[in-house]
Amino acid sequence: MMESPGPSSAVNICELCDKRTRLYTCPRCGIGYCGTECYKSDSHTDCSESFYRQCVEDELKSQENDPAVRQKMIEILKRVHEADIEDDILKEDFDESSIDDENCPLDSDDEQELLDLESRLQNVNFEDPNELWSALSDAEKQEFEALLKNGEAEKLLPKWIPWWTHRVERKLIQPIEEDTMDDYNDLKYPILIDVPLFNELQKASPCVYFNVTNVIYAYAYIALYYIGDYLNCAEDAANVFLIICANIRNNEVFKDVDSAIESVIGNVKSVDWLPQNEECLAALREAGASILQGPGAEMKTLYISSALSELHRLLTTAKKEISMHKSAKSNQEFTKRFPHRRDSDINLSRKSIILYLKKLEYYLSWVKNYGTELV
Repeated sequence: MMESPGPSSAVNICELCDKRTRLYTCPRCGIGYCGTECYKSDSHTDCSESFYRQCVEDELKSQENDPAVRQKMIEILKRVHEADIEDDILKEDFDESSIDDENCPLDSDDEQELLDLESRLQNVNFEDPNELWSALSDAEKQEFEALLKNGEAEKLLPKWIPWWTHRVERKLIQPIEEDTMDDYNDLKYPILIDVPLFNELQKASPCVYFNVTNVIYAYAYIALYYIGDYLNCAEDAANVFLIICANIRNNEVFKDVDSAIESVIGNVKSVDWLPQNEECLAALREAGASILQGPGAEMKTLYISSALSELHRLLTTAKKEISMHKSAKSNQEFTKRFPHRRDSDINLSRKSIILYLKKLEYYLSWVKNYGTELV
């Protein structure tokens, strides 16, 4: 987040180096800093590393079932290892002309180490960061941490286009023989969860739409925060969702749209490690409004149902993750080295998640029956 420079004072000095003018504010911890060098400095490591670590871990999980990506990752690790060997040679002050591929080939030990790396990763479950971490050597672990610290991990992140940004524009002149619904066939959005109509819908409160708005904006935030990859870190994403969604967490009822939206924003601001600068909050407002608007006039509630369906999948996956963690006896070295931030007040027990899921199913049923009348 860029700040407007003010008069010279202690307030406008970088809080990390205490020398240069403060120009930015870290969206996670709120500390003011002057530039990239200070942002990545040792005094800010915990904050900067946590973001890159989460991104890299999520990307590894999302690509776990792709053999081509798996092989590419192994090749990257090999190249990194080879580069380290060359660095060691350079440090010994060899002449540059003597360290080309012909004069300084990898010796048999180095080649064997590269083969060992590939064999060590052969049967590793990339979806389990602790298992992957255990398969790496101490040097490889140091390389990984350096990747997080220097910001290079950011280059691993894929470009993500939110599914709710796709629109179907109404044509000014529509041929009679054309079905307007055909324009929606090419849309790509999450699969909808089909739920039966609840008998209680006849007694539905007028506030249901406002409550759904609160849920949708909370979903929009976690979708942006996890770059669309929340299902691969479901327990953490569910925790963040429940922190900021008062309706699902505490059954809070909202009387209007504005209060439903501001509740999410206020909860985001109350958590110091969540991104909350103006750019993030503007993106949240835009995303929430886009989901509520839908792809077009004929299917106004499609994206609302899609978002609710994704939340249902998220909590279902989180419930499975929690059960797996309770029975897991694997090495937890990675998790301890890079701990996730959690809110101890959030109830992610099996019983509570079932109740959350029931509420989402009720909202899905309500949107299916009444949503188009109010949106």
